[in-house]
Amino acid sequence: MPLSKQPQFLRNLFWIFIASGGFVGFLPVCPGTLGALTGLIYFWFIKQADLLTQIFLTLSLSLLGVLSSHLASKIVRQKDPEFVVIDEIAGMWFSLIGKLSLFEFILAFVIFRVLDIRKPFFIGSLESFSGGWGIMLDDLLAGLLTNAIVTLLVYVVKFSGLI
Repeated sequence: MPLSKQPQFLRNLFWIFIASGGFVGFLPVCPGTLGALTGLIYFWFIKQADLLTQIFLTLSLSLLGVLSSHLASKIVRQKDPEFVVIDEIAGMWFSLIGKLSLFEFILAFVIFRVLDIRKPFFIGSLESFSGGWGIMLDDLLAGLLTNAIVTLLVYVVKFSGLI
C-alpha cells in the first residue's frame, strides 16, 4: 500500500506536512536539496529582521522540526524518512542568520549542501541520536558551521579588497 494511502499517514497529515516542508520532501528528485532551497527562499523574506528575531525564529523552527520529524518517523516507521526535509530547512536557516546579500545566500547554500551530504568531522555521528534529534542535529550543526565559514570567507574577501 502506498505511503499516502496508509491510515496512520492520513490521520497525521499535519505533522507530515510540517516535516516535509509543505510536501516539498515528496517531490521526486533531490528532496534534501529542494528542502534546503525552500529554507533559503523562506529565509530571504526575514533577512531584514533583527538578529534576535532571526535567532528566535530559527530556534523555534528547529524545535518544531525535532517534534515533527520525530512524529513523522514514528508514523511511517522509518528512522529518517526521505520525505522529511524540515531538517534541511532549519539547517539552512542556521546557515543564513545575519546574512543579507545574494552572494552570501548562494555561498551558504553550496557550503551547506556539501556539509550536509558529506557529513565531515563528527557531523555524521549526530545521526545516532534517537528520534527527531537524530534527524535534526546533523543539519543544525552543518548550518552553524556553514554560517561560520561564510562569515570568514566574506571577511577574508572584503579584507583582501576583492569586493
